[in-house]
Amino acid sequence: MTKQDFIDSVNEIGALTHSEKLIVNYCIKNFPMLPFAKMDELCKNIGVGKATLGRFLNRLGFTGFIQFKKVVSQDLVQELSTPIERVYSADSTHPKQGFVNQHFEEVMGNMEETYSNLFLPDIERAVDYLLTPKGKLYVMGSASAEALSNYFYLLARYLRKDMVLLKADASTLPHQLVDVDEHDTLFAISYHRFSNITVRCVRWFAQHGGKIITLTDQQVNPFVSYSDIEFCVASHSESIFNNRTAGFSLIELLIKGMSSNAEKDQRFSRIENTFKEFEIFNNK
Repeated sequence: MTKQDFIDSVNEIGALTHSEKLIVNYCIKNFPMLPFAKMDELCKNIGVGKATLGRFLNRLGFTGFIQFKKVVSQDLVQELSTPIERVYSADSTHPKQGFVNQHFEEVMGNMEETYSNLFLPDIERAVDYLLTPKGKLYVMGSASAEALSNYFYLLARYLRKDMVLLKADASTLPHQLVDVDEHDTLFAISYHRFSNITVRCVRWFAQHGGKIITLTDQQVNPFVSYSDIEFCVASHSESIFNNRTAGFSLIELLIKGMSSNAEKDQRFSRIENTFKEFEIFNNK
């Protein structure tokens, strides 16, 4: 079901009550979020009871919320797939010759698509949030995004203090998040299939007033309603795994923006002295 299909269905059922109008307006405004919505949370956001929502969905011809969400999801996520699904659906007879050129074209295509859609004020505002000295900067990424979050964290440590690299361990995450307040910023990285741990972390920050920057590869994602700034990077690939090059590039762009920090020289010196003290690098 597309948004227009939903609107057409509503128009066919006739007059709406005040509560039903609230439901319709919310669904139209937040249609990409519906596949990720929970009924309790949805009703709370709209300001109606579960019974009211259920009766309205019955009027539209659905047996309940689960069926409605499933029908909406089919159209929104029809182009998404998992690596395992790609293995079984891919043509196993791809010639090896030319795969280097194919990969190069994919990388450049993803980069071009990503940078053509960047909004400069978002980059500038994100850099301001990432550098704000009033609170801590938290960084979160799980699964394949963990490598990107760790890369960002290591470079950003040269540029600012008070950073926390969150680990996707549900048993210890509350200990790391207990002091979050409105002065803190979260940089969350999550690709398709969206880790529940990352979703919970983003929701927690939103509930406690923190600033949220997200990097993802899908316009349809569970972070839309929580993010202050969202960057959507292209990750298209003909292989069984999506491409992360544009995501890495955007991270380096943010790091370059953070490099304007006036205190960076002092931090560079301090970090280098720490490296020497612990004999981290082989200087022979």
